[in-house]
Amino acid sequence: MSLVGLRRYSFLLRELVRRDFTGRYAGSLLGVIWSFAQPLWLLGLYSFVFSTVMKISLSFERSDNFSIWMFCGLLPWMAIQESLTRGATVVTDNANLVKKLSFPSEILVVSLVSSALLHEVVAGGMFLLVLSLMGLFPGVSLVWLIPAIACQILMTVGLVKLTAGIHVFFRDMNQVLGMLLNAWFFLTPIVYPPRLVEEAHPALAAALTLNPLTALTEIYRCAFLGGGADAALLWGLLRLAVFSVALFGLGSFVYRRLEPTFVDLI
Repeated sequence: MSLVGLRRYSFLLRELVRRDFTGRYAGSLLGVIWSFAQPLWLLGLYSFVFSTVMKISLSFERSDNFSIWMFCGLLPWMAIQESLTRGATVVTDNANLVKKLSFPSEILVVSLVSSALLHEVVAGGMFLLVLSLMGLFPGVSLVWLIPAIACQILMTVGLVKLTAGIHVFFRDMNQVLGMLLNAWFFLTPIVYPPRLVEEAHPALAAALTLNPLTALTEIYRCAFLGGGADAALLWGLLRLAVFSVALFGLGSFVYRRLEPTFVDLI
C-alpha cells in the first residue's frame, strides 16, 4: 500500500489499530501493562538461564548488566514475532472483510504491524523510565531508533505480506512459521553476544552478520545503552536498510499478485 493509500484510509487504519489494541486487554486487570509484563517475564526467564545458570559474560559489550542488555534485543524481536505470528492468518481470519471488493486488504497487514509496534512503544517507554531511575538514561543516542524502527517496519510489513499471501494457498504456513521463528530467535544475538559465536565458530559468525536482526538488535543497544557507533554498526545499518527495502518490495509484489485469488480461496 502506497503512502497515498495510507492517507486515504488513515481513519480506517486508526480504527483497526485502536480496536486491536483495546480489545486485546478488554476485561483484564492489568490492561496495557501486559505490554511490558510479557517481555519482562521472558526477560526474567532468559536472564536466569543465560546469566545465572550458563553465566554468559558480557565483556566488551555496551553494558555489563545482562537484563538491560538483553531487553534491548527483546524489544524489536517481540514486535516482529507478534506481527508474523498473527499476520500469517490475517487474510483468512478476516475473510468477511477481504471479500468486499471495496476493502483494501493490505491495510489489515499494516494495522497488525502498527498494533505490535504500539505495544513495543509502551514497553520501550517503561524501559526508558527504568533506565532513568537507574541513572542510565541514554540521551542523544536514542536518535538511532529512527532508522532502526523505519527498517523494522519495512521488513516486518514485507514479511507479513509474504506469509499472509502464501498462507491462503498453503494452510500449514502458520505451523512452519512457528518453527522458523524459534530458529530465527536463537540465530539472532539476543541472549548471547556475537563475540561468543566469533570465538567458537568463525564460519557461523560470518553467516550471523547476514542475519538482518543481528544489525537491528545492535542498533537498538546503541540507542538505549550508548557507547557510540563504529564502522561495523554503520555497515550493519546499511545491510539492514537494503534487506528491509528488498523484502518490503518482494512481499508487496507477491501479495498483490496473489490478492485477486483470495476471494475464491478463503
